[in-house]
Amino acid sequence: MTYNRTIDVVKGLAILFVIFIHSITNEFILDIGGPFYILQAVPLFLIIAGFNNTMSYERNQADTLTDLYQPILLLKKLNRILLPAVIAYLFQMLIGPFIGKEATIFFYLFGRGGFGGFFISMMIQLIFFLPFFYYLAKKNHHLMLLISFFINLIFELASDIFNLPPFLYRLFFLRYLFAIALGIWYFYIQEDKKSLMLMRIGALASIPYLILVHYFSYEVPFYSFDTSWRGQDPLTFFYPLLLFHLALTYLPKLRWNRIYEALARLGTQSYHIFIVQMVYFWIIASYVDKEESLLVVDLTICLVVGVGYYHLEKFYLTRKKHKNYFR
Repeated sequence: MTYNRTIDVVKGLAILFVIFIHSITNEFILDIGGPFYILQAVPLFLIIAGFNNTMSYERNQADTLTDLYQPILLLKKLNRILLPAVIAYLFQMLIGPFIGKEATIFFYLFGRGGFGGFFISMMIQLIFFLPFFYYLAKKNHHLMLLISFFINLIFELASDIFNLPPFLYRLFFLRYLFAIALGIWYFYIQEDKKSLMLMRIGALASIPYLILVHYFSYEVPFYSFDTSWRGQDPLTFFYPLLLFHLALTYLPKLRWNRIYEALARLGTQSYHIFIVQMVYFWIIASYVDKEESLLVVDLTICLVVGVGYYHLEKFYLTRKKHKNYFR
């Protein structure tokens, strides 16, 4: 059960798409067909999170809830997420007063730490909830998927009916639960022709739905339709899963080259790049409007600083581990 480097290539593409989302206008995204690849960035990340964690649990033969909820494992995952995020938050709190930006502890608790700040909150929630859905999948992965679909659907409808405040809606992992569950499910059905056919049918059905939602302002009682995540709901998540499946199926057949290697490296460093772009766009939002001509500048700054941030943390952790070893 070896790690597939193609997954990092997909993550590398996804983090580029995240920067595109925050750099170019919504109109331009529509003009270039962005709903079918650029706007699939976060669903792709969460599908991959479900897939990768399932692979990790399988590799470590974690079968019981006791195994899955070992405190030392949970803390290890929390540290991996929190260390880069907390440092970025402290930096924002430090510079916030000088640029007229809100930056308090409550600001961060509600995922308002920048563009995509909700993602960190979701990843923390996943540490505690994903093992349970993996446990259900071990019993019956098809039933787990069905349960996740209805929970996600009910959450969307209930959020709309009860007019859930946007700042709360954006924080809950439940709005992406079906995407996460699809990542878990896909791990088990990669060679199952019937299940793969279901995936293709669901993805193809999503295409006209995405067209109606993004290009014709089609409305159904889903909360996501009044947010920046328009159309990212359980009726569309088979589509990014198909993108992930196609990448894993066909990219390895192409000759590995420098472009793939660069994307794979970005994929391994994508979390740090995500945090950097979150802070970067938070800083410049009051001074610069979205402008396609600045895309190269935005990409360069976010990627260079993000990669540097990744290596800085890696250097710190290596030194810390080295010191502890010789104590």
